[in-house]
Amino acid sequence: MSKVVVSGKLGQIERRAAEKSFFKFLFMRARQKTDLLISYLTKKYISYSTRDKVEDDKIIFMHYNNVYQCNPKYICDEIIKQGLKYDIVFVTSKKLMNEFPLPFPPQVRVVQRNSLEHFLEAATAKVWVDNAVCFPWNYVPKKKNQIYINTWHGSMGLKKIDPSAITDKHWRNSAVIAGDITNFMISNSSFETMVYRTTYWPDKKVKVMEYGHPRNDILFCDDEKRAEIKRKVCEFFDIEEDCHLILYAPTFRDAKNLDCYDIDYNRVLDAARKRFGGKWKIINRYHFKVANKLAGVKAIRDNPDILAGNTYSDIQELMAVCDMGITDYSSWICDFVLTGRPGFIYANDLKEYGDERGFYYPLDSTPFAIAENNDEMEANILNFDDAKYAADTKDFLEARGSKEDGKAAERVVALIKKYMKESK
Repeated sequence: MSKVVVSGKLGQIERRAAEKSFFKFLFMRARQKTDLLISYLTKKYISYSTRDKVEDDKIIFMHYNNVYQCNPKYICDEIIKQGLKYDIVFVTSKKLMNEFPLPFPPQVRVVQRNSLEHFLEAATAKVWVDNAVCFPWNYVPKKKNQIYINTWHGSMGLKKIDPSAITDKHWRNSAVIAGDITNFMISNSSFETMVYRTTYWPDKKVKVMEYGHPRNDILFCDDEKRAEIKRKVCEFFDIEEDCHLILYAPTFRDAKNLDCYDIDYNRVLDAARKRFGGKWKIINRYHFKVANKLAGVKAIRDNPDILAGNTYSDIQELMAVCDMGITDYSSWICDFVLTGRPGFIYANDLKEYGDERGFYYPLDSTPFAIAENNDEMEANILNFDDAKYAADTKDFLEARGSKEDGKAAERVVALIKKYMKESK
């Protein structure tokens, strides 16, 4: 294990160059273009200068939102559970690095994203683990003896990710680089494998491993484990454990439209009480791209039956304990379906979104009842048919070739162990 240390005048010059601040005092446009070029060249130099310094016991993780969540978290947790003596590095944000206590396990070292330390750790790690296009986004050229494992963050998802559906040019360019440098893609189904092969990873040199997604192993937990997670969630939100929970988590819109978030929470809650009985609350979790804009909505903030889901760190734990799920087009609902619990789609812009982004398959081919307004949403909950939903769920998972069985993290770590050596 060797922690990267940057010191001396030459080290500070290298930092300025890598972090795009070399020409700090030039006019903004000229500075940006010049610093981009210098950063690009410096990262190529970093990769070259560390060509014989790849450490077989070092693994580095990245999450598109810099947090300890999704597949990177559950792979890292499995490494720690197995007691493997690896130097584990997680790339995160400056904001999270300043939190106390640090929101990462003590066995994990953290470095700030887009810092010189980040680039040097990536250049010297044997294995990269990514759930998006994080490593190519600010790219330190990968060496032939490094292994890049991409787990992705979708699954049997609804919305398209091919170039024609993505408006962000830098994201598309990063995805193309990812397609060139990835060694292994982790898939949870024959459907997801098709998505990989028809978008950015068509080359057979990229091995697609249909292991399931490590983040979904928790959805197969036994009743005792689920009760433990439920206690944790209820304690966090300061609510009673006998309360039923609905997870509402919509995605964002490329057009930054907020009119789509008009679901009537009270009608949803009343319908759930009438159809299923008992006490109900909604965990409201917006996509991180719009969460700050919607955090201050008074009708949500002042309603004790609506809980601020963005304050809870792990959506997989919420899925594990929630009794109902509602989204528009977010792929998490295709994880939640593994629980067998009721899932619904509420989307008041169905045609517009379909024209803008596109779907891999018609939404009415899913088990989820679709509502385009609040009257339909209420009716779908009140008329929910358990037997039909169970049969439709079985057909949906079979049609997409689901490989999920709760053992994905073990398989991914077994793959990692083939290329890494433990610290002495």
